[in-house]
Amino acid sequence: MKLAYRIVTPILAAGAVVLGFFLKLFTFVVGSTDEQINNLVNAVSSLFNGIHTTYEYSAFEIIKMIISGPANESAEKSFAEVAAPIMSDIIAFAVLFCIMLLVMVAVGVLAALANSKKKRITVIIVSAAGLVVSLACIIVSNSAFAKIINGDVNLTELVSLLSDNALAALATAIVSVTSATLSAGFYAVFGIFILIILWTIFSNFLIKNPIQKNKSYKRKNVKRTVIKP
Repeated sequence: MKLAYRIVTPILAAGAVVLGFFLKLFTFVVGSTDEQINNLVNAVSSLFNGIHTTYEYSAFEIIKMIISGPANESAEKSFAEVAAPIMSDIIAFAVLFCIMLLVMVAVGVLAALANSKKKRITVIIVSAAGLVVSLACIIVSNSAFAKIINGDVNLTELVSLLSDNALAALATAIVSVTSATLSAGFYAVFGIFILIILWTIFSNFLIKNPIQKNKSYKRKNVKRTVIKP
């Protein structure tokens, strides 16, 4: 069981880092409180490419966009200028999410070296620290999402920056961000922290109380020898 723990746990940790990096991290839904406008936007989005009501981004895609620059080169403002109201939240979240992934890497390394109960308890403590960082990420992201939904970020300027479709930018005049949430990439890492904690507790229990097959012993019949006089 000790060997199984030292193999399975690092695999879980490595998988969490990969999922956190490549799965969708943020989900934004645009729409209107008016149902007729919502129906119109949905109808237009099905007819024209580049107009969507749901936008999802992974950490990998965000980094790729930052490196490649804006999709619309004729955009009047940079991303930093458009996102100025939430820039402090973006930076805080980025730092916390990187720490979260680094903690997961540390969990994997410690688990690979965990050949004693004391070291496995250390894995639990570090995983719990990862959960605390995760909760901090949720608090920061909720602050940024509230500002986006309240309209602090100009949606038209943001869409103009991310898309060169003039019709998509025009559509933002009648819609707003109705929902902004963390997505699968974040919650995959969050969930695996919890899974590793539970797995470590279960492993410690099995190592201390190994499951053994009950053995039944049969009494052998004693052969008596009769001594004739």
